[in-house]
Parts: sequence; C-alpha cells; structure tokens
Amino acid sequence: AASDAEPVESRYVEAQLENQATSASFKIQTPSSIPTDNAPQRVPIATAQLATAPEYTTTPKQIAAAFLTAKVTNTSDFPLLAGSMNVFLDDTFVASSSLPTVMPSEKFDLALGADEGISVKRKLNNRFTEDTGVVSKSKRITYDYTITLQNNKKNAEKITVLDQVPLARHEKIVVKVLAPSEREVKPDADGILKWTLSLHPGEKRELPLKFSIEYPADFPVSGLD
Repeated sequence: AASDAEPVESRYVEAQLENQATSASFKIQTPSSIPTDNAPQRVPIATAQLATAPEYTTTPKQIAAAFLTAKVTNTSDFPLLAGSMNVFLDDTFVASSSLPTVMPSEKFDLALGADEGISVKRKLNNRFTEDTGVVSKSKRITYDYTITLQNNKKNAEKITVLDQVPLARHEKIVVKVLAPSEREVKPDADGILKWTLSLHPGEKRELPLKFSIEYPADFPVSGLD
C-alpha cells in the first residue's frame, strides 16, 4: 500500500574527533552492523566541503592533453587518512587514485584527469642540419616547434605549459635557445621551460620553441632524435 508520509532526508551523525598528543581517534556515534562475510565495508564517518583552486597543466612533449588539478586545503577539523580514493567531477567518475594522510590546514593536489575542452598540439615545423666552422668543422642542428593551445570552454582558464630543451653535458656541445627569449621564459637548471597562461573563452595561443645544438663534426653525440 502507498504511504502518505512525507519523505525524510537521510542523515547520519558525524564521528567525534579526539586528538591525542601523537594521534587522532574517530569516535563513531551511530552503531553499524558489519556482515561477517570478509567483504570490505564502508561506514560514513564525516563529510567536509573544501575550497579548491583549479589549474590546468600540460606537457605536450609527452602527452598532447591538458590535465586538471585542484589545489585543496584541508580546512576541516578531521585528518584525511591515507588510502585509496575515487574522484568524481560534476557527479561523473573521473579517476581512482590514492591519498596520503592530510592533516588539518595542510594542502594537497587532487588530480581530476584530462579535459578535452582545452586543445593542445605540439608540431615540429622544421629540423635542419648545417655544417659550420672554417678550420674546425662543426655541425649545428636546429629544431623549430610550435605549441598551440586553445580554450574551447565557456570560462577563462589558467594553464601551465611545460617543455624542455636539451642539456649540454660536455663542454664541446653548445645548446642555444632561440625562442622564446630569456625575457619571456628562461630554462631552469634542468632545461625545463614553463609558461603560465590565462586564456579567455575561445582564445588560441601559439608558443614558439626553437633551439640549436652545435658540436664538433667528429664528436659522437646521441639522443638527438
């Protein structure tokens, strides 16, 4: 028979946190029945709403995709215990991951997967080899790339772009970054280039990347291709 009773929102009582000098204990307020079938069981302990700062990061040299990461601060009173984690975005499952123990006020990153709304391409425009030097013969190889990004989303998005130029591990090898200029982006000690962009909805941006490698013609060099 149909019931005329109004639906009641399902609720549970959050656990109480008891902080000790070197540990924290969760005191479950509502008893739960756990079946004796050796299967994993989940019991609600607490919920927390944490503010996030979303950022996109892409390394098109490895994968031509933009990955969304949420910068999160644990503003709750509860430590987030280490363990497996399922991540949902807009009620859609996006990834399984693991979470280290995050204490109150501690920051952590939450990976939300690739977003096809940000288009990323890396194109080799030209690679040419030339002989240099009159007395001492040398070879110079120049690489010319273009990294193209387009924001196909309805909101402005912040995107960090990472790439790398080769490192000269020998005094006879000279690497020169021709584009971008050092005034725009300067490689760090590992040759990493980092652009930080803010793209408006529908905006397309092209980043030039051009460098040369020069070395004696009779000097063996590997790993250039």
